[in-house]
Amino acid sequence: MDVLEKVQDIVKAASDKTSEIIEVSRLKAGIAEERRALTDQMAKLGAIYYELYKNGEVLTPDAVNICMIADKYSTKIEERQAELTRINEANAAKRAAKNPAPVSTEQECPECGSKNPEGAKFCFDCGAKLPQIIDVEASEVEQEAEQAQKRYCVSCGAELGEGKKFCSECGANNGENQ
Repeated sequence: MDVLEKVQDIVKAASDKTSEIIEVSRLKAGIAEERRALTDQMAKLGAIYYELYKNGEVLTPDAVNICMIADKYSTKIEERQAELTRINEANAAKRAAKNPAPVSTEQECPECGSKNPEGAKFCFDCGAKLPQIIDVEASEVEQEAEQAQKRYCVSCGAELGEGKKFCSECGANNGENQ
């Protein structure tokens, strides 16, 4: 494989990952929007039932319509949640196929349950902060010391030049002692 093919593969992989991130963000935003709409419909339903309660009346066609609209929002939430789960599972399968790691070196995210490599600080799938393992063997400490020589931007992940405080890719302040 020549250099051009490698670069093309890297660009395609980055493009695919970006597309997945955009899709996940779109789905999460959609879920939040549907939940807000569902809450609005439930509030309307509550107001109608409260009036019925106050007046001693039975369920009206308006209440039935609001219940049907709320059901539609609930269905959309379930569909989007299923799509998010499918994407998370596909990403986990891709990572497992691409970077098989011994079970003992993975840690489970407490928020979404995804497997992440030991030493990861944040979950690959949901971004939640992962608990840090304090007990490490000497070989792991040596590996960390080697990795500590290279620094990466906390914002975009680009490698930082030695002694550089700001990222040349995104301009983020990475401090001097990070």
